[in-house]
Amino acid sequence: MTVEKLDVAIIGAGTAGLSARSEVAKVTDNYRVFDPGPYGTTCARSACMPSKAFIQSAHDFHRRHDFAALGIDGADRLSIDTARVLAEVRHIRNGLVDSVIDGMQSWRDTHLVPERACFEEDGTLRAREARFRPKATVIATGSSAVIPQGWREILGDRLLTSDDLFELPDLPKRVAVVGLGPVGLELGQALAWLGVEVTGFDPNPTIGGLQDPELLSRLREGLSPEMTILGVAAEPVDTDETGVTMRWDGGKIVVDHVLVAMGRAPNLEGLGLDALGVDLGENGFKDFPDGQLNLPDTRLYFAGDSGPGPAILHEASDEGRIAGYFAARNEDAVFRRRTPLRMVFCDPQIAVAGETWDTLEARQDEIAIGEAAFDGAGRTRLQRAHGGALRIYAEKATGRLLGAAIVAPEAEHIAHFLAYAITREDDLSGLLRAPVYHPTHEEVLRRALRATLAKCDVETAELEAMRCADAPVDHDMDRG
Repeated sequence: MTVEKLDVAIIGAGTAGLSARSEVAKVTDNYRVFDPGPYGTTCARSACMPSKAFIQSAHDFHRRHDFAALGIDGADRLSIDTARVLAEVRHIRNGLVDSVIDGMQSWRDTHLVPERACFEEDGTLRAREARFRPKATVIATGSSAVIPQGWREILGDRLLTSDDLFELPDLPKRVAVVGLGPVGLELGQALAWLGVEVTGFDPNPTIGGLQDPELLSRLREGLSPEMTILGVAAEPVDTDETGVTMRWDGGKIVVDHVLVAMGRAPNLEGLGLDALGVDLGENGFKDFPDGQLNLPDTRLYFAGDSGPGPAILHEASDEGRIAGYFAARNEDAVFRRRTPLRMVFCDPQIAVAGETWDTLEARQDEIAIGEAAFDGAGRTRLQRAHGGALRIYAEKATGRLLGAAIVAPEAEHIAHFLAYAITREDDLSGLLRAPVYHPTHEEVLRRALRATLAKCDVETAELEAMRCADAPVDHDMDRG
């Protein structure tokens, strides 16, 4: 059988795979992308984008509780058609997916192999009856929701993941959310806002990926009026016409559906990596050098959700482009990652930039930590928003900004600003010289920066300290 030689094979046409293709195509036309479909990327089809459309509808409906205080009458007569909400989410989702597929048209007929690919022992890549021999391969096969063994058999069509939640014709009345990481927290709160009775289960002390213990208590307090959160492991034990019985040590509850949000696992099974002698270890990627996307002494490049980095879109795009760049040149893919930046679009929002609590905890003697609360800030009060707090981590000896954790309204914007500052290796004194407009959430940021700088071994000129003080106006409405 004829074996077609390739410069680069790309397995997967998601965010990372498409990003890799764009770089490979600049160097060589002798490549193929292998993917059986469906196309459109996980982000557009079932993750980032449709979930945010769903959250937006839920948030706008939930805002009705603030209308009376704002002088807007009639909120008690508002209702929501959750079937139409889901239909609109699918409409938006389909438009986004179509845009991604449209972007493939220029090369799809010539370079896409719409089949699953797997390696054979001699390094040949097989796609049904066709055989290929690539010099380098980018593996960007994405990930799938983790489902505990036996749960599918017990739950049947009452099992939901973020991949299929939006396919429901309407929302159920009672949902158990198992796993309160970013996905479980976002979707659980949105379901609660839309009138679903939500019970969340997660035995981990952290929720939403947040590590800082001071902020975790605030987050739990902010979420408690809207959804029940139980810090226990629960499992389905029975399903009948009344629903699913979820049981944990000390209790049980009956729900209509179970949304499993226990993370995602790389789609590496069935690729034939074992035939090549590649062992990624029990937890995956154990032998990857830091900042490298290919295994040493191989031309196998892993990117996106199937790679060693965080499963975040901008990271997947970066990894795909870098893997494609180096694969096309047959070189090791070594690079420096961007400043870490993570967000959860619950309310209050969670955002983490730079180094995190768990990476700094062992160095507390060298770290200055300052904080400020949003609870009584003018902008928070004017918006009738959740309160929250901001924690800044800095190097005590120099005042250099290292990281931040935020639980606050619109935390995404402050987190971006701080991530940029960390990338520039800014210090707190320099950041405090920047202007702050009134009334904005950035006024709280300035207080947190000031509180952190006060704990650093850095002298501040009297004039600069004076300029960084709060203006003599009631921008903190709790102060009177």
